[in-house]
Amino acid sequence: MESSENTPLESGENIPLGLVDQSFIARRRYTKSDEINDLAINHYRRTGNGITFENLLSSGLAHHKKQARTTLKHSLERKVLFAPGNCRPQQYYPVCLESEVMKRIMSKNIPIQPTGITHSSTSLSNHHESTIIQTLEGYILPLLPTVPLHIHNMHFKLTIRPEYYTELKLKQWEKNNGKCFSEIIGTTGITYVFYANGTVEVYTKSSNNPHKLESEYDRSRLLTFFGQVRDRLITFLADIHERIVPDIMEWELTQCDINKDIKVSDWLQFTGLKIHVKHLDHLFRVYIKSMGKDTVCRVEEIKHPKKKVIEAINEIFNPTNEKVAK
Repeated sequence: MESSENTPLESGENIPLGLVDQSFIARRRYTKSDEINDLAINHYRRTGNGITFENLLSSGLAHHKKQARTTLKHSLERKVLFAPGNCRPQQYYPVCLESEVMKRIMSKNIPIQPTGITHSSTSLSNHHESTIIQTLEGYILPLLPTVPLHIHNMHFKLTIRPEYYTELKLKQWEKNNGKCFSEIIGTTGITYVFYANGTVEVYTKSSNNPHKLESEYDRSRLLTFFGQVRDRLITFLADIHERIVPDIMEWELTQCDINKDIKVSDWLQFTGLKIHVKHLDHLFRVYIKSMGKDTVCRVEEIKHPKKKVIEAINEIFNPTNEKVAK
C-alpha cells in the first residue's frame, strides 16, 4: 500500500482531486498576483516609484513587452495595482499602499505645509479652510457615533526588585538612563524600559493597527494581549516561577490614545489637516492619516488614567460609570 501511494503519476495523467492538497491549488491560483504585488511593494519601498512593464521583464514575470502590458492591465482590473495620473511609461503601484502612495505623490506636486493648513495664497487657504470645515461638520462628526472606538499607544508601569537592574545586559534607552529591550507581538511593537529603582515602564506602538473597543469579545482580546505583554517580560527575565513580574492586575495604565477613524478620500491629504479641538474637559486631535490602502480622518484623545489596568479599561468601556463617579 505504501509503495503504491508513493508511485509518481505519469506526466500525462490527471491527478484525482481527492489526492490534491486544496490549499496548494489556492496557492497556485494566486501566485502570479502575489508576485506582482510583492514586486510593486519592494520597488516602491526602494525607489518611491511604481513599476512599469520593464520591471516585469527584468524580474522574469513576463517574457516580452506585450505580455508585460497585458499582465499589468489584468492586475489593474483585479485591483492588485492602481495607476494614478498619466506618465510615460505608465507606473503602477500596489493597492495595499494606495493611501501612502497618494500622500507621497501629492506632497511632491502641491506645495503644502505639512503641519498645518496655512498656505501662501490667501484664496487657496480660504478654500482649504472651507473644505475642512464642510468635511468635519457634514461628514466626519455625523459618522463618529457609528464607528468603533480603538485604543493604542498604551503605557504601563510596574515594579520589580531593584537588584535585577544591575544584572541586565541591555542597551541604554535613547530617552533617559533606563535600560531597554523591544519585542513585537502581532502588529504591535513593545518596548520595556528598566530603571535602577525597580520601576519598569512598558510602551506599546500600534497606531496603524489599534485595538478595537466595541464588544466583550474585544475586551477579552485586549486582556489576552496584556497577558502576552506580561509573558514576554516573564520569558526575558527567566521568571519561571512568576515571582519577579507582578500579576497584570497590579500593573498601572499611565497613558493611552483613544481614537475613532473615518475613511475619507485620499485628496483630503491636500489639506494637511492637523488641529486640536477642546470639548468640555477633553482635548482631541484631528488629523488625516495614511493607513496602507485607506486614508482616514482620525479623531484622537490622549488619556492619562494612572489606574490599575483593569480599572482603567473598565472605565473606557463604560464611560457613563466614570461620569457618575465624578
